[in-house]
Amino acid sequence: MKIFKNNKLGFRLLSIIIVSVFLGSLVVGIFLYQQFQDFFYHRFNVDLQKKLDIAEYSLSLNDVLDKNTEELKRFADRFAVLFNCRVTIIDSAGYVLADSEVPIDQLNIVENHLKRDEVQQAISQSYGNHIRHSATIGQNLYYMAKGLNYHNRNIGFLRLAIMMADVDNMLAYTRNYIIAGSFSILLLSALMVFLFLRKINKNLLEITNKSMKIAQGDLSARISVDSRDELFQLGKNINEMASRLSESLIRLQSDKYNLNTVLSSVHDGIIAIDSAKKIMFFNNQALLLLEDSDQNILEQTYYEAIRNQHINSLISSFFEKPVFIRDTVQSEERILDVVITSFKTQDNKGQGAVVVLRDITQYTRLAKIRREFVANVSHEFKTPLAAIRGYSETLLDWGMEDESIRKKYLEKIVKQSNQLENLVSDLLDLARIEKLENIEFKAFSPQPIIKDILAEMADAAANKQISIQTNLLTEKYSIVGDPDMFHSIMINLVDNAVKYTPAGGKITVESKSMKNQVAFIVSDTGIGIPEKDQSRIFERFYRVDKARSRSIGGTGLGLSIVKHLAELQKAEVKLDSEPGKGSRFSVWFNMQKN
Repeated sequence: MKIFKNNKLGFRLLSIIIVSVFLGSLVVGIFLYQQFQDFFYHRFNVDLQKKLDIAEYSLSLNDVLDKNTEELKRFADRFAVLFNCRVTIIDSAGYVLADSEVPIDQLNIVENHLKRDEVQQAISQSYGNHIRHSATIGQNLYYMAKGLNYHNRNIGFLRLAIMMADVDNMLAYTRNYIIAGSFSILLLSALMVFLFLRKINKNLLEITNKSMKIAQGDLSARISVDSRDELFQLGKNINEMASRLSESLIRLQSDKYNLNTVLSSVHDGIIAIDSAKKIMFFNNQALLLLEDSDQNILEQTYYEAIRNQHINSLISSFFEKPVFIRDTVQSEERILDVVITSFKTQDNKGQGAVVVLRDITQYTRLAKIRREFVANVSHEFKTPLAAIRGYSETLLDWGMEDESIRKKYLEKIVKQSNQLENLVSDLLDLARIEKLENIEFKAFSPQPIIKDILAEMADAAANKQISIQTNLLTEKYSIVGDPDMFHSIMINLVDNAVKYTPAGGKITVESKSMKNQVAFIVSDTGIGIPEKDQSRIFERFYRVDKARSRSIGGTGLGLSIVKHLAELQKAEVKLDSEPGKGSRFSVWFNMQKN
């Protein structure tokens, strides 16, 4: 049907109604047929009973008692013609005395009828009936039997039998009539339904197509129905629902965007786990902190998505006993502060978990550095102060009268005071450097600064008989940075080289270019730095040999100042050292050729 080609609902309605009418007609037809069949069999039984009564009335019981087969045969044949049925006379023992369908000379081969159903019923009741196949005549027969009584004693049975083919023909005629009537009703109903559905099909298609567009996300689609019935009200309701849904969706998208923006901007990792232990929300920071987890862990169970066993065990503990949990989880690269708290699910039937991950690696490291710094500063101040106090007490006790002793200890006090002053100066410089922000750098020529530094350090090197050699670029170039900072970097490197190079050693100051960078290199033939100490040499107060460093006046802050100043100028400091052979420090700056 072309009219229902694009309207499955109309086709289904038509099909359902036709099937319903068909089933209804079928049920009614079966009911009517069953009622007619019951009525027919009832009338049929009543008719047979009357015929049995008539035949019994006409039968000579003496012939039955005397087993006069010839008279009984004539009786059976006469009534078989009269009633158009088979007539059988049976004695009380079940033997057939006469049968309208069996010759007298063949009665001896007819089986005993006492156990036949109709005979058994006739013994206990007035009448007995049964339908079965007759082996004698080879057809299905309807049997009805009645007991023959003489002076209140059973002397035999009278039985009538009608071929079921005749009964079936009568019932088939009635059945065909009912089927024809039901089919006519079905066709008429189908025609009426078809005309009705064709009338509303246009509006149904309009509602179907527009509602499909709305379901697919086109909330601007609107239904137009030209009738004023229930379909019109349905279309109006759908239009209103689409408008409200559009408004709600806009608000929901806005709220979701704002929430995701807020949660994405949070530096803490956030994971929400529902009562089924599946992840229902996470932000990008959570993935970053979980490190080896998949990029999309939504809808995964937490033990599948989170591979950190410590965090998994904390979450498992929470679901076993939902109380506030806070713990520290440490891996090779990170230290995380993990907080787990509960929330009610939307249906209020379960309890989920919110896991907050905070990276406290830097905080922990800074706290450790702060503790070490305080301890180191205290120690660095304590050492020269203790020396000054000791020397002063010695002078007060017995050195005031002896000029040579007084001079010796006063020189030591001055030396320790200078050490203390240098320490304070370096600490102030380091604090000032760490506070520097948004510095405007400029291009400058480093050659004059290097020459000034070499001149400044010439006397100190000469006192230790250390030769300073140079191998500097001859071309004109500039570097981007701060001249004073550059001076501090180079003076610290050269000063360290002089301090840690034995007498008679050699220091080389050179520069070389590579692509758009220039390296300033300070090499020495000093004691060198063991490999295990090279990664920490730029830390504040870190010394390879603490006793030697203090004896030569080192504060332990020089290389830390070098590193900070280099980083401020976007330069890079590198170290290459071997114990017993010396050290090689290089600082790489961006270069501009003039």
